[in-house]
Amino acid sequence: MTSQITFEHPINERTRLLLRLAHLFEQLDFFLPLEEGWHTRAAMSALLDIASLLGRSDLKSELIKELERQIGKLGRIRQGPGVDMQRLGEILDDLEQSLILLHRSEGQLGLDIRDNEFLKTIGQRSTIPGGNCAFDLPQYHYWLEQPADVRIQQLQRWTSKLQTLRHAVALVVSLIRGSARARDEVAGQGFFQQSLDTQMPVQLIRVTIPKELGLFAEVSGGKHRFTVRFLEFHADQRPTQTTDDVPFHLTTCVF
Repeated sequence: MTSQITFEHPINERTRLLLRLAHLFEQLDFFLPLEEGWHTRAAMSALLDIASLLGRSDLKSELIKELERQIGKLGRIRQGPGVDMQRLGEILDDLEQSLILLHRSEGQLGLDIRDNEFLKTIGQRSTIPGGNCAFDLPQYHYWLEQPADVRIQQLQRWTSKLQTLRHAVALVVSLIRGSARARDEVAGQGFFQQSLDTQMPVQLIRVTIPKELGLFAEVSGGKHRFTVRFLEFHADQRPTQTTDDVPFHLTTCVF
């Protein structure tokens, strides 16, 4: 287990959406193969949240724009010194293939899932606290009582329709996160602020600290500047900003 923890703050709405989708796909991937009914509920929750995000009419066009942006930036560094041409070519091929598949997909992404009456009913009841329990959704209760292999295979059929999206999101998020190296900084009395170069638009701020500090990072800001506050975690009361100087690793992802 890693001894460090990283806190992220997306600078724009597109990156924010991509990180949310990546988070939900990770949750889905973790719980989907597990056999208990509660595991299936957690996988279903992630699938329904993904479907809800896919209801945005601009999602497909935003993802296409991001893939095109990444292809353009990587293409411009092809002739740079010290570039691993083989690895760069593999990444460009992957991006271009994802772009082709997205262009070929008809209509909104995930429309089949959002139009599925069974899933739609569960999603509607899930907006109510406790609304997806057995007496509220007897059909769902019946399905959850089916053998694990039946539930897992059905979830796999639904999620197979999202593989193009899932791969594109994972690829773009990986490129954004890996687009810069971390540098050492210090937050005086738990506070750090920095201006951003608007000529090199930052996509994501990443702050990494050792877990044993007992602190968490609260990052805020926009395209012009950002701030980081380190707060002491208290489970039963309001968090307080530390008065200690905090060394940390800062990554400003501009890719």
